[in-house]
Amino acid sequence: MANLTSILPPNPHRARWWEPEGDGKLHCYLCPRHCHIGEGQMGFCFIRVNRGGTLYNLGYAQPAALQIDPIEKKPLNHFVPGTKILSLGTAGCNMGCFFCQNWDISKSKSDQVNSTRLEPEQVVALAKQNGCPSLAFTYNEPTIWGEYVVDIARAARAQGLNTVMVTNGYITREAFFDIYDHIDAANVDLKAFTDNFYGRVTLTHLAPVLETLKWLRHETNVWIEITNLIIPTLNDDPKELTLLAEWILHNLGDDVPLHFTAFHPDFKLRDKPSTSPDTLHRARKIAREVGLKFVYEGNIHSDAAHTYCPGCGEILVRRSWHSVLEYNLDHDHCPKCGEAIAGRWRNPHGATPVKPRPAQAVAIPSGN
Repeated sequence: MANLTSILPPNPHRARWWEPEGDGKLHCYLCPRHCHIGEGQMGFCFIRVNRGGTLYNLGYAQPAALQIDPIEKKPLNHFVPGTKILSLGTAGCNMGCFFCQNWDISKSKSDQVNSTRLEPEQVVALAKQNGCPSLAFTYNEPTIWGEYVVDIARAARAQGLNTVMVTNGYITREAFFDIYDHIDAANVDLKAFTDNFYGRVTLTHLAPVLETLKWLRHETNVWIEITNLIIPTLNDDPKELTLLAEWILHNLGDDVPLHFTAFHPDFKLRDKPSTSPDTLHRARKIAREVGLKFVYEGNIHSDAAHTYCPGCGEILVRRSWHSVLEYNLDHDHCPKCGEAIAGRWRNPHGATPVKPRPAQAVAIPSGN
């Protein structure tokens, strides 16, 4: 067990979404794990800790990763395309994915990573200084540092900036609205479509993620897109991909963008091969035949990175990897046939107009 004297900051941030239990343990109900945390112990996520009968969030104002990205990298293709987004993450995660590609921070405790002390208002100021109309909570699972997310998002909205969750969707209903009432867009990582995969490979369950997707679509104004990382032999069966696409169609609608992305061996799944382009092409074909209008391929160079009009086939947004090369939308309609195209093509808060631009390197303050 970790020595809390060495990992707790002088003034740790009190957590939300927990209650005391009679045996001295604390019940954290932020995510469906419902951790029961004893004195001096952490939850599964590594950053929520019980000290003296109070739950603290060690990730608050302690980002372990800061970067400026194109928003297409999240991936979000229908939310202010061509703009930059300030991305940040902390240590820890509430899933145990064997294939995690950010395992160096997501599988670490807060005292095992280099972090930069940044208060919510400082994060927003950093985004504005670097010309970013949006902020992304990403890299590890932002739900576990929800207190920090909420405070940043409030400060961002006051300054006319957008906020984005890049999430595994593993959250309880008790905490969901507290966090997502302040969020403008989300990309949800739907890792597979079997509970067997979720249980064996992520150490969680599928059903709560599906519930989150339905809440987002039907009970909020959050713009959503979905990513499915295809791992050869584990979740690439055409029948499973068909069921996944059909579930999206019938539960969320035909206009929710779906991104099939290529896996590369990492963390505990180094024995699996990289995903072939043909596998992504097949997955996209299946989803389009099911009836989804906007299906993309990621982590490879492909014409399926473009946004096409589902009515006439016109290329509306032409991309190369994560860069926008052409932007042809007439507001939110196809300029050729006039079909309305689902998305948030203009900044909802009006801070910065949408202008296609390539990614650029921007200096980020180093850790202290």
